[in-house]
Amino acid sequence: MRMAESDSEQQAREAPDAKPRKSGRGGRIAVRLTEPSGPGWDIKTAPEGKKRRGDDVRDRILAAALECYAAFGFEGTSTRAVAERAQVTHTLVLYHFQSKDQLWIATVEEALKSYAAAMKDNFDTAHEKTAREALSAFIEQFVRMSARHPEIHRILTMEGNQDTDRLQWIIDHFIRGHFTFVRELIRRGQAEGTVRECDPARLYYLIIGAGGTPFTLKTEYKALTGRDVFAETEILRNIAFIYEIVFA
Repeated sequence: MRMAESDSEQQAREAPDAKPRKSGRGGRIAVRLTEPSGPGWDIKTAPEGKKRRGDDVRDRILAAALECYAAFGFEGTSTRAVAERAQVTHTLVLYHFQSKDQLWIATVEEALKSYAAAMKDNFDTAHEKTAREALSAFIEQFVRMSARHPEIHRILTMEGNQDTDRLQWIIDHFIRGHFTFVRELIRRGQAEGTVRECDPARLYYLIIGAGGTPFTLKTEYKALTGRDVFAETEILRNIAFIYEIVFA
């Protein structure tokens, strides 16, 4: 996936092992980004302790990036801001992810990793269950993912309003299969008589909205209801409420 990288030239000036060369105009020194080398850089061949440190740094960067992209969007986030929030050098962010675009992809993949695994298990075993059972499992999985990573709902809401390569990437890698699977479960449930009759696509988006929005509006939710949306009892009540809406 190719996307515009606005700060790549500025980032390259700080990259490790950058080789300076004179510009030919007498003042400015340009640098060329090369792959890091030397002791401590080769993660694949580094001792186990260095691998763990590298993994820890990567995890900190991804956690910081998730917060930044959710709060400020892609355009409002820079790799420098992510580095500052993660409390690592800008050079380390570039070493692990090369560009803001690649960092965005890695951030979304990491946040959705466990959810995608649970969804795949549900998809693979759906034929062994009734539609109601498989759809109930999906609803609980989605609500709990939204509680664990409310940032994802914010990111997808922002990206869903823009015609960008990022939106197309996430549709192709996650949303299209997600939508198709749930829509077919709804149709099967309607044929079984366990899911209320309505347009399956509209019901899909009702589930997504009801399951994700309360966690992205946690402060407003608590101010108006007096309840903590992340409390286990509240999560269970919201899951039960969606069941009441969806099932006949």
